[in-house]
Amino acid sequence: MENIVAFGVVVLGILLSLYISYYHRRSTASTANFYVAGGGISPRVNGMAMFGDYASAASFLGVAGAVALMGVDGWWLALGFFAAWIVVLLIIAGPLKNVGKFTVADVLNARYEGSEKGIRMIAMISTLVLCVMYLVPQIVGAGLLFNLLLGWDYLYTVIVTGSLMAIFVIMGGMKGTSYNQAVQGAILFGALMFLLVFGIIAFFGGNPVGMVIEGKEIVPPLVAAGNAEAVAAIAGMTNAESAVAIETVRGMMTDAPNAISPGVGLRDLMNNASLVLALFLGVLGLPHILIRFYTVSNAKDARKSAEFTIWGLAIFYGSVFFVGLIAMYALYPTLVELLAAGQRGVATNMTMPMLGEMMGGQLLMGVIAAGAMAAMLSTSAGLLISATTSLSHDLYKGVLRPNSTDAEQVRFAKFGAGTLAVVAIGMSIWLQEQNVAMLVAMCFGIAASTFAPALVFAVWWRKLTSQAVIIGMAAGLVSSLIFTFAAFFGTKTVLGIDVLVNPALYSVPLAVIVTVVVSYLTSNRGKTEEFMAQAHGK
Repeated sequence: MENIVAFGVVVLGILLSLYISYYHRRSTASTANFYVAGGGISPRVNGMAMFGDYASAASFLGVAGAVALMGVDGWWLALGFFAAWIVVLLIIAGPLKNVGKFTVADVLNARYEGSEKGIRMIAMISTLVLCVMYLVPQIVGAGLLFNLLLGWDYLYTVIVTGSLMAIFVIMGGMKGTSYNQAVQGAILFGALMFLLVFGIIAFFGGNPVGMVIEGKEIVPPLVAAGNAEAVAAIAGMTNAESAVAIETVRGMMTDAPNAISPGVGLRDLMNNASLVLALFLGVLGLPHILIRFYTVSNAKDARKSAEFTIWGLAIFYGSVFFVGLIAMYALYPTLVELLAAGQRGVATNMTMPMLGEMMGGQLLMGVIAAGAMAAMLSTSAGLLISATTSLSHDLYKGVLRPNSTDAEQVRFAKFGAGTLAVVAIGMSIWLQEQNVAMLVAMCFGIAASTFAPALVFAVWWRKLTSQAVIIGMAAGLVSSLIFTFAAFFGTKTVLGIDVLVNPALYSVPLAVIVTVVVSYLTSNRGKTEEFMAQAHGK
């Protein structure tokens, strides 16, 4: 077996996660414990769990890989991922905890009487769509990772990964998931810091400024790979000759942009606007993030959790940029070769493990791979428990069997976890060539078009009606899915409208307009004053 040491490190990380889930297996008997850990998670643990949940494969693999390929333009995605948390802290964290109980639908339903089923159904459908599609990039990243480590067939690896995430949730519930996410977040953070520090020492003599100076001389691999003469000139060079390859390409492409200059990977104005809008509003609508505010005891602790996460993400995303520059410098010949061969997905998603192997052999590669696997499993478990909670609480308890017992609801949730894992595995096989960071960005666009408008209007706008919640979310969901799958299938236009890199520019304004118009045409505004007083702690 190749890379046996690296594989062993990854297995140790997985076994630790399994033990944590097994240790907390008794915390799954009641719905309150299974769904939200009984609201007993401390703010610090919850903040680290949210960090582990949010800093997923897209951040650890996708963003660093994108920076390694195109330079600073690969970092804008990370800035969007981070900036959105400020919006969450200021707008939604406190009210969400004050009003909700288990799911996002609880918040929306709290305003209205007699509209529970309609709101719960559209919220449940949106949650399932978002969670399953968000699971895909985690499983895709794991499949590519195991393929690199062991040469395993992609199909087998996604099945293993999907099965593990289901086991974590079924066995440990939200409490086990929370502590797993906190531990995995710490592993992920440590792995990134290790790469940053030792990368600066190994390649730049311990001088951080050297990264930026060198970056100004590097022709980004994405640009170099488009020049046949440059590709031919460095063909056969190894990563040990990376400095020579960089100098050779720069000598041939004197007018080419460098790794620090913007414009290499930027799209046109509409595509960029759509992506920025999705990232800015997306976190407001991600169920697996929002559900974490229910795992603490009060609104104050919910805000503390968000603050802790923001500090962690600020350091993490700042470091990702520099680690990406280190990878560009260290792996230059390999990255150009992969891009020239049309293997952009591998080049993007496997940059970090390749860098780890180069710097420290199998042991360091294993540490980096364990960090990546921790990110994937942490996010996957959070997504899966959010989806199963919505299935059980909103559909089974809220619509199908209102009089069902706690035991029946938990049993249904665990069955749902297994079923959704199978669906996510199937989609991961279909979308294996996609960049994991861009797949996540698509999910942000869908979230920004569904839950984000509904929640913001619900806790801040007194004229919102129950009918507007249902119709507005439905409009945002359908329109965002149409343009998302059009992009997956390579369709250029839909009804004469250009398909963008993200659906948000079309679907968010549509959802907002529909919500406002329907609110003025209908009258059920629910218990507005009581709801607002509770939401804002008055």
